[in-house]
Amino acid sequence: MKKSFLQVVVCPLCRGTLRCESFQETEGGEIESGLITCGCGASYPLIGGIPRLLPPALQSMLWEMHPEFFRAYGARLPAELLPDEEKHADKSDSDGATKAQRDTARSFGYEWQAFSEMLPDYESNFRWYFERFAPGSFAGKRILDAGCGTGRHTFHMARSGAHEVVAMDFSQAIEVAARNNSENQNTHFVQADIYHPPFPPDSFDFVYSLGVLHHLPDPEKGFRTLLPLLRAGGYMNIYLYWNLESEAAWRRAALSVITQTRRITTRLPHTLLKKVSWLIAAAFQGAFVLPARALDKFKVTRPLADRVPLGHYRKYSFRVLYTDQFDRFSAPIENRYSRADVAKWFEKEGIEDTVILGGAGWRASGKRAIGIQSDENAAAAPVKAAKLD
Repeated sequence: MKKSFLQVVVCPLCRGTLRCESFQETEGGEIESGLITCGCGASYPLIGGIPRLLPPALQSMLWEMHPEFFRAYGARLPAELLPDEEKHADKSDSDGATKAQRDTARSFGYEWQAFSEMLPDYESNFRWYFERFAPGSFAGKRILDAGCGTGRHTFHMARSGAHEVVAMDFSQAIEVAARNNSENQNTHFVQADIYHPPFPPDSFDFVYSLGVLHHLPDPEKGFRTLLPLLRAGGYMNIYLYWNLESEAAWRRAALSVITQTRRITTRLPHTLLKKVSWLIAAAFQGAFVLPARALDKFKVTRPLADRVPLGHYRKYSFRVLYTDQFDRFSAPIENRYSRADVAKWFEKEGIEDTVILGGAGWRASGKRAIGIQSDENAAAAPVKAAKLD
């Protein structure tokens, strides 16, 4: 972690100023291991160069992820950070830090380590997610990637001219993201929870969360929590699964079958599910993707390619389809929305210039209006914004 990053983050519980005791540093002066503390009494470990700013109810995940850190530095850590399964077994808080969240973190942590490579396909995928925004839109801006996974979007955003990109994820995938972006010097990484983002209000010019919110226990709450992090006039860009309400009946029926199947697959060991996902992806490749690719070759049949189920995967490699099937069948929580649902999210928060694009889900973006704040953050915002400046 660059020492300057402490000026960007705050305590996720009280938004207080953080201090860091360094245990180990790199030759370049970055902090590799340490202890981050706040005046409110909260403590957070810094492991592998990444600050782990998780709320107490989620910190127990770090014991299984990094037991070597706690063995090496246990004598220098406060008691509340040390492994104690009995004390934390049933611990949760009013903001939804539940067993489902921890299971989700484990699922995505496994997924993004198993599917960690940066594929050439991801550049066009990045452009698809940000289709609404012209080249140069991100130049000179501070940007938050909320739920970065492997950091594939972080990578391309960092090279889009952005001044600074902060990548946040609450799973062990944050380590994969840091490795995949090691050459991008304008990036920072933090393990944190969307419900408790460790940033002051008005911290970013642009915030995006792609394929993440619909895996939360309360997706709309996650959206509302991220919004105050935007400066007035800044844009939010999200991607949500659609519910296919306007699609053909057979497509809705197919989705229902997948939803029922997930009741089984989300309980399978991840190593077994990875094999099952490959078989599912191979079946889909033969039944849908290859025919769609064939239709796409000829001008007269090209319009039909988009009507083939999963036809959009014709533009990507098999590895993308394989990864997405594991993602679909492994995530413990999955929520789906209509276009009207998504529009209502933006309308309720007074977001302006809203654009909602379809195509394998909803890509929705809009501008935070001047003077609009979420009620739960409004009181603290002026003080914290002043500190950031």
